[in-house]
Amino acid sequence: MFTTGKQDSENINQKCDENEQNISIILNNIESELKFRINQRETKDELEKADAFLVVYSCVDKESFTRAKNILAHLQDMDLIRTRPIILVANKIDLARSRAVSAQDGKCVACTYGAKFIEVSVGINHNCDELLAGTLTQIRLKKEQNRIQGNRDTSPSPAHWYKSRSVMMASMKARQMLTWLLGKEDSKFKNCENLQVL
Repeated sequence: MFTTGKQDSENINQKCDENEQNISIILNNIESELKFRINQRETKDELEKADAFLVVYSCVDKESFTRAKNILAHLQDMDLIRTRPIILVANKIDLARSRAVSAQDGKCVACTYGAKFIEVSVGINHNCDELLAGTLTQIRLKKEQNRIQGNRDTSPSPAHWYKSRSVMMASMKARQMLTWLLGKEDSKFKNCENLQVL
């Protein structure tokens, strides 16, 4: 068992396995276990068992970013992200000179799919604890929201989402450009980085 340390009210313990990693977290005095399934080609029925999706790409590899976008589109097409949190994770931010994907591009894609966004570096353990705590927080918040809504279907159908995906991406790019030109931070982009709120 590997302990990464204690910060505030969270204690993270890690057990490793080839296809699954289990991490026990105490957050707000409630202990939970996160089970991560890695690189699994699963059916929709198996994916429906997931409480959340973390889609990770390397910010120094444009191809991995493209694969991440394809995974997000696939999850959206299967209608798996309306009732589950999704976090788009940019890894290897410590390799700033080799960066091929900007943080703004990552945020734009995250906003397009209604996902959260965080940049981490596993190599130097930057934002890793924040990602784990944020993932658990997102799961708890989304479950509470689903409980309150009674899982009413208030969102557009997956077909509607698919048709509007390119329009949504263009809209996010335009907002991003205006934000840059006007020098103001867009609340939608800022919110996608806050893992403590839905």
